Amino acid sequence: MNNGSIIWWTLLFAISCIICYQDINKRTISNSLCSIVLFICICLVIRSGNYSSLYYSLMIFIVGFMLFMKKIIAAGDVKLISSFFIAINQNYQLLVFTIILFVGGLIAISMLIYKRIDGNYNNKTMTVPYGVPICIGCLFGIAASL
Repeated sequence: MNNGSIIWWTLLFAISCIICYQDINKRTISNSLCSIVLFICICLVIRSGNYSSLYYSLMIFIVGFMLFMKKIIAAGDVKLISSFFIAINQNYQLLVFTIILFVGGLIAISMLIYKRIDGNYNNKTMTVPYGVPICIGCLFGIAASL
């Protein structure tokens, strides 16, 4: 990892912290933040010259859009993960999906346990802020790809 890559990754980390905060508090991921992530990831791809993950990112977006139409996943999550996956080397993409699913599962289980103890079942707070595991998994994947 060279200095230029570290700077881009640090910017992604800072944006990811904002995305996580927004997703936890409002359960939304803004289009402007997804656009910033997309721009930074495109810069990383151009810098590395590894364009092989563009195809997979497009496939993730198409499948995610279909899942969004079926109300299975939120649109912000689809835009975020497809933006991040542009910069993740295809050798690490399965690992990143595993990290995302594992961290998301831990968050969901901990939320269920907390709500069971608390007894306050609010429909909005029962949704899992999946932007958090997406950011965690993708930041690991991008760091490994650099």
